[in-house]
Amino acid sequence: MSSKSFPSLSSVRWAGSPSRLAAGFLAAFALCGGLAFWAGTKQTRGLSSETYAEERLPLINAQLDEARTGFIFLAGDSHAELFNGAYHLCGREIVNGGISGAKSELYRDLASKLEFRSRPEAVVLTIGTNNLTRKRDPLAPESQGAYERDVAQIVATFRNLASRVIVTAVPPISSFRDRFEIPAIAVYSDRLRNLCAREGCEFVDPYDAARERDRSTAQPGTMRDGVHMASYRAVQARLGELLCPGGTWQSAPVKSVEVLQ
Repeated sequence: MSSKSFPSLSSVRWAGSPSRLAAGFLAAFALCGGLAFWAGTKQTRGLSSETYAEERLPLINAQLDEARTGFIFLAGDSHAELFNGAYHLCGREIVNGGISGAKSELYRDLASKLEFRSRPEAVVLTIGTNNLTRKRDPLAPESQGAYERDVAQIVATFRNLASRVIVTAVPPISSFRDRFEIPAIAVYSDRLRNLCAREGCEFVDPYDAARERDRSTAQPGTMRDGVHMASYRAVQARLGELLCPGGTWQSAPVKSVEVLQ
């Protein structure tokens, strides 16, 4: 963030009636709302994931340019993008680098285009849901292998940048069985856990409370639309519990944290 100080509202002289002040606030509100709509409506605007990534990359890099050393970078798909930076995580500033619709190969390529001006304390990666559509035959050995190679490359990229790289389990799904190979969620999460044990990243599951016993299906009432969580604030709070118990940031990296049963 900039070190410049900004004038208070009381120090700003408005030339004209109070309606100018109201108009200024309305304009700022509309701008913020427009940016939120622009950044979060890939499906509504009919964009491909690749096009959306190209549009969102400059916004992410702009935030990275102003981030202070020690921030947490959220990487991955829409599950990452839906986290709210205003809540913070372990008391740290957040930069959200989520790309709705991203598959592992898209984020693998995007990671090399991210411009980190300051060193993050940690990177949290959530990726995999969009790899599990039935048309991709996700349970085929070649599909699983390609996914694991993509994630390994993403992890390697971020390990050169951050003290800790955290990979979350693939979130559960409650519906769309004709579109997603839901049992693959547990299979891919296990591959991520094994990958982190091998590559030195940390594996956590902040979605554990939402899972049925099969570890792939979401419990009733925990999803907003069958694919996305009803409350990402709750997920973010759970992630904080796993990463910094008691609210204290761990200074020593943990090789692997297993929370799946």
